Amino acid sequence: MNNKLGAFYLLAVAIISGFYSCASLPSNKNMDAESKEFVSKTRYIISKEEKKVFLELEPKGRPEFIRDFWARRDPTPGTEVNEFKESYFLRIEEANCLFKEGTTPGWLQERGRIYVLFGPPSERITYPRGIDIYGKPTEIWYYGFFPVVFVDENWTGNYNLTPLSAYQISEIAKAQKDVKEKGRNVLTVGRPSLNFSIKFEQKAANRQLVIDIPYKSIWFKLKGNNFVTTLEVSAKVCDRAGQIAWEHQDSLELSLSREQGLKLIDQIYSLVLEPDLKPGEYTAEVEITNRTGGGTNKNTLEFKI
Repeated sequence: MNNKLGAFYLLAVAIISGFYSCASLPSNKNMDAESKEFVSKTRYIISKEEKKVFLELEPKGRPEFIRDFWARRDPTPGTEVNEFKESYFLRIEEANCLFKEGTTPGWLQERGRIYVLFGPPSERITYPRGIDIYGKPTEIWYYGFFPVVFVDENWTGNYNLTPLSAYQISEIAKAQKDVKEKGRNVLTVGRPSLNFSIKFEQKAANRQLVIDIPYKSIWFKLKGNNFVTTLEVSAKVCDRAGQIAWEHQDSLELSLSREQGLKLIDQIYSLVLEPDLKPGEYTAEVEITNRTGGGTNKNTLEFKI
């Protein structure tokens, strides 16, 4: 792992873990049992600022703070039920039931933390004896296309989160940040934005528009044992007068096995188009729609032949 990636990894893990500097916060040693329970159970969603305010309150002001804390996160404040609060505590109970191995309660384990924040994965694959003969107990969770991997390094039942890429960690960190700072009521990983780049390459008589789409930017759905999706591509090239000199439309059906998904998540899917153009100055405009997620993005490129 290079230094840049390593630094990003540590930063992201700090965000995911709800890491706070104890020196900067008041002590909670003298709190009553209800206040201690509140601070403990909300560790994944309470912001640093909220925790500081709570710990500085007089005991008589804490019950009102707790009521307001949950009220701010209630997606339907006009009803008697706070769906966010109910979902959060239900996931804690489920995590305790699901992850009984190890030396700590299930919701405080790595798997429990991800489960509480993002809910049950779309698929959970377990390898009690490792993926290969030399492996260690491993679990792979899928949230859409993205695999989240946990490994029991010491065969003790304590699984640690092992991100396959800095991108996955950043997605989790952003979702964690949204939940803490904005009180979002949906604790699920957001769909990736469809990002891509365009470049023009000319080699002898071959003229190519190369569209590079990161696999991690494509939203797939699970169908059987494969991840599948459809990309609708619309491309056109205009001359300096704004007249269309060339255009192209295509519907690309992508299908990846789980094994391919693990290998390709940090790779690029390249689409090569060969426009028939005369010498001159042009502007290429490419629009791609990801049919699975409904995301659409558009890019342009000026080039000269």
